[in-house]
Amino acid sequence: MLSRLSRPGRWLLVALALVLPAALAGCRPDGNGSVTPAPPASSPATAQPTGLGGAAGEQTGAPSSTPRPTLSPSGTVPEMAGSCPYISAADFADLEGDRVGRVTVLQSRPVGCRFYFSYDPAVIVGEITIARFRTATDAYNAMVESARNHPEVQSDADIADGAVAYRTDLQGAETWQCVFARGTSVVTVRTRQPYPALNAFSLARAIVPEIAA
Repeated sequence: MLSRLSRPGRWLLVALALVLPAALAGCRPDGNGSVTPAPPASSPATAQPTGLGGAAGEQTGAPSSTPRPTLSPSGTVPEMAGSCPYISAADFADLEGDRVGRVTVLQSRPVGCRFYFSYDPAVIVGEITIARFRTATDAYNAMVESARNHPEVQSDADIADGAVAYRTDLQGAETWQCVFARGTSVVTVRTRQPYPALNAFSLARAIVPEIAA
């Protein structure tokens, strides 16, 4: 059919093929609570997180079109005693459901927080970590991708730019964590609660105003 068109007609089809995908890019959730990835706003070579993932915030493995955040430093980032800049120990304890003793600040960029059980200072009852991406689309896609292949995924489109919660491992125990996107940030809130996800969602909702977009 293309060979039957005049030369100006063929150029018009080529121009439409190039312009339409760009016009449709960047679609976000439709308000029905779904959390499907939006097309990446930057190339795979530059869509790297600038936050957690070891002391320098590096990302391992080949880059993909949807970058994945390093959701927890898992002991690779030094921690120092201090107050969490995102939520008080008392408020964290109320929303998480465990008594909190000491609190440490993870020396990452941006900083994270770790909360320990009052009656056993070696037991972690919660953790907050943050990864930064180059664009809000990269951050949103990373939040969605973090839940891939996890069973029992729940979502809440009303938390920041969207949030997912799913089971994870904390010190060898199966627990819940909530991951939400806000601007170029992806925030992970871990709890020690094995069920339900409500505690993780409540904590995420409480710290949204303290997270820089």
